[in-house]
Amino acid sequence: KIMTKFIAEIGLNHLGDKKKLKEMIKFLVPSKVFGISVQILEDKYYDNSKSFRRNLEFNEYLKLYKYLRKKKIKFGISTNNLETIKKFSKLKIDFWKIISPKFFDNEILKSALKTNKEVYLSCGIASLDDIFLKSKKYKKLKFIHTSFSDKIHNVNLSAINKIRERINKNISFGLHSDLHELISSAIALRVDKIFFYVKFDDNRYYPDNKHAINLEYLKKKILIWKRIIISLGDGNKKRERL
Repeated sequence: KIMTKFIAEIGLNHLGDKKKLKEMIKFLVPSKVFGISVQILEDKYYDNSKSFRRNLEFNEYLKLYKYLRKKKIKFGISTNNLETIKKFSKLKIDFWKIISPKFFDNEILKSALKTNKEVYLSCGIASLDDIFLKSKKYKKLKFIHTSFSDKIHNVNLSAINKIRERINKNISFGLHSDLHELISSAIALRVDKIFFYVKFDDNRYYPDNKHAINLEYLKKKILIWKRIIISLGDGNKKRERL
């Protein structure tokens, strides 16, 4: 029986501010998400030219990892470079997410898989054939169907079933649209995990702004999503009493 699980992506939306990161975690933990991830890019990205280009110290991620472990929430890191994988493999994190632009970077994929943690590969730039070949090459690799485009006709949720049939394993869905109701559709397709970005409901600019879900409403949304999961049932139609 497939029970879709929810992973909240803070990404870079903490804006390089450890206090904001803590505030976001305070909203996320009571919502009972399955996992939480942050994004850590290559060192040259953090040039302090913008708030989200400020890096947090390693110790802040260490404290976050320890706290989430106590709360029994999975902790993951989304990245695009080998250095981050080497550095943060010491934390014994629960999962990696390799972002779409690195879909064809076998070196990064092999490095992440060697840590013996779950590795999710975002497929925003990949075709069905590309995904099939990757699944044959790396048996333990997990895939996230998503699209960089925010155009509704490019979401292409029907691809989920086609990918699943082709590679003979379940896949996840990554929300990159401001139409958050797409999550309900992904639940109905019984995806493995649903990855979605989060932010605060304020006037600040967040790197993942348009498609991020407001933290203030997240707890209620997850309760609704979990009820939708229950509503799917087991598919067996039985006679009901009047």
